[in-house]
Amino acid sequence: MQYNFTIRKKDGGFQIIVSYKDGYKWKQKSKQGFATQRDAKLYGQEIVDNLKKTITNPLDDSLKNVTLIELFELYISEKIDITYNTTIAYRNALNVVSALFDKPIPQITKHQIMQEYNNSNYSVQTINLCSRVLKAVFNYAIDPYRIIRNNPCISLKPIKERKVKNLKVFTEIELNALERMKEKHYMYYVMFMVARYTGARYGEIIAINWCDIDLENQVILIDKQWTRLKDNSYGYAFTKSKNSIRKIPIPPVLCSILENYKVHSMQDRLFPFKDNRSSRANTVLSYYVKDKSMHSFRHTYATTLLSNNVDIKTVASLLGDTVDTVINNYIHYTDEMRRKAAEKVVNIFGYFF
Repeated sequence: MQYNFTIRKKDGGFQIIVSYKDGYKWKQKSKQGFATQRDAKLYGQEIVDNLKKTITNPLDDSLKNVTLIELFELYISEKIDITYNTTIAYRNALNVVSALFDKPIPQITKHQIMQEYNNSNYSVQTINLCSRVLKAVFNYAIDPYRIIRNNPCISLKPIKERKVKNLKVFTEIELNALERMKEKHYMYYVMFMVARYTGARYGEIIAINWCDIDLENQVILIDKQWTRLKDNSYGYAFTKSKNSIRKIPIPPVLCSILENYKVHSMQDRLFPFKDNRSSRANTVLSYYVKDKSMHSFRHTYATTLLSNNVDIKTVASLLGDTVDTVINNYIHYTDEMRRKAAEKVVNIFGYFF
């Protein structure tokens, strides 16, 4: 921060005037009545220390169009302690985000970086090295070059090396087998169909009321869950997070199932279980399909959307999850997302199931 002091005699004492640059403008703060010049200067320094906490240097507009690859090359050229082998490793790692090379630094976001990670075939180690390189380059953009103020990589966490989750999803044969439930387990059949075509969590499904369903516009509102409360009773509660409040489009086949079920339903809640334990539902499901659970419907819904090239942000919105959660849970399905989407969400299930 640019500043200077002016100390002068005034009214039998000393006055301190602190001139400082706030952005592109010079401003002043002053105070008088000090017995000595030293007291005035000490107060002036106190003013400066406080200003440093709030005043930001203006960005350098002359560098606003510098691209990622240009700044990386500048960073490498000015690093005096970097070896040849390290430079090669950094270049190779940065290829993970090669699609962003020609993008100006101020326009690059964390979401764009995460998308490139998701679309890459690089190892976890290479992606993590890329994150470290990007953090260093963006820090360089902040200081000394003042191209940006915030590092978009600051909250990127290292990806953990882990075994690919063996997500249990339904096959088409297994889903067709559920049609046999209608006679003996009709309510569970309807609940399983809601799970199949919405991907909602069990607690969200058993909290659905008829007023949450708009059959005319083919959407279901998810804005609560049925869970154990603080007094150990069961009732409605807020959803898992703000992201979980959503409207889910439903296909005509589910609308038809719900219309028929409504004739037999006698309560506001579609599935009026007293508690939120999914064990009963899982037991009934096991009569028809082995080695699956209520949560398998959610995995099936998500992987069906992803494999049909529905973008991750939309999938996260429909699931009531964050983009990062979807990437971490379903990263091994996203290679198929590179293909052009054939149909919209509502049509996917009608076409493939």
